Amino acid sequence: MAVYKLKIHKHVKKFLLGLTPDWRTRFHEKLEALRKDPYRHPQLDIKPMQGTGKSVYRLRIGQYRLIYQINENELLIYLMTVGSRGDVYK
Repeated sequence: MAVYKLKIHKHVKKFLLGLTPDWRTRFHEKLEALRKDPYRHPQLDIKPMQGTGKSVYRLRIGQYRLIYQINENELLIYLMTVGSRGDVYK
């Protein structure tokens, strides 16, 4: 099974750097699992986003939501945005 590469938007990088060490570790663990299977990993809460096409998904990490897009041709996961549940969908 191929492992996907991550491409991170600057907004997401800034968000991750501002997290506490505990949350940063939690995000790191989830992102490593996501790289192995960005569609249906058994340890992750992943859902496809409605109305955005087939390659955009939502990953739930506690109170936060991470929106990402998958490029199968390049085996790339683009982390588009992240935030609390109330803010990320706006």
